[in-house]
Amino acid sequence: MKKPVLDAVILGLCASSLLTQCVSKPQTIYNKKGQPVATALATPTGYVTRQQLGDSTVLTRRLINRALTNADCGKVYEEVTVVSPRGTSVQHRVIVRALPRLELRNETKD
Repeated sequence: MKKPVLDAVILGLCASSLLTQCVSKPQTIYNKKGQPVATALATPTGYVTRQQLGDSTVLTRRLINRALTNADCGKVYEEVTVVSPRGTSVQHRVIVRALPRLELRNETKD
């Protein structure tokens, strides 16, 4: 005879284990001189890179994290958000062609 309380506890432990595996620790990206230029974080909704350029911050969120094919044409590949003292700008990088070389088109989001 199964016990529903025990099943609920086991299900909760499994779910929390999976959620902790989805979010990773931030990684620092360095240039050739060994200076940090950006931080990257893998989240369940995409791969996010944060870069500080003077008084502006650039956030890039990759929405497709798999091998691309030409069937992906027209889909949003990345979302770029620029936060500066003048305001916030959001752009989408849309896939024009994936093979033989990735081509993207920038579209400003309203």
